[in-house]
Amino acid sequence: MTKPSESPRGNTVSPEIYYELRRFYLDQLDARDRGLTEEWLAVFDDDATITTKVVGDGSPVPKSVFEPAVWKLDASFHEKGIQRRHCVQGFTFTPHGDLVVSRFYGLFLVVDAERGACLQSAAFISDVLRRHGDTWRVISREIERDDLGRLDSASHSVPIG
Repeated sequence: MTKPSESPRGNTVSPEIYYELRRFYLDQLDARDRGLTEEWLAVFDDDATITTKVVGDGSPVPKSVFEPAVWKLDASFHEKGIQRRHCVQGFTFTPHGDLVVSRFYGLFLVVDAERGACLQSAAFISDVLRRHGDTWRVISREIERDDLGRLDSASHSVPIG
């Protein structure tokens, strides 16, 4: 007999946690799309890391380093009148003790008066989440943009297995 926390495809979260996490991402991406940088950054733990070839060399970068880069990027988008849109799908949420590994695929659009809507990038995103009161916090995020190639598997911080 399958336990409530398991499915034939492996461990998964309960339906309640699944929809709670989906809401977490909807709120987070809405903040990003509306240019609410501070709200978006607040979902990351103070000691969170981000791993991407956009910031750094594909090794984990601490929040203290990626936060100023995010503020600078958002200011330049605002100055140029660029609107950002995130289209995400294929969420999976896998529990690992008191952590949850989230994986999803996203298309990231930029919209401006001159060019209209353009695909900025497509990426596979992996997060490690930890409950924080009545919400969640990202403790690590890995972004593999399709146009920048795969990350070195040795540098991945998302638990495997």
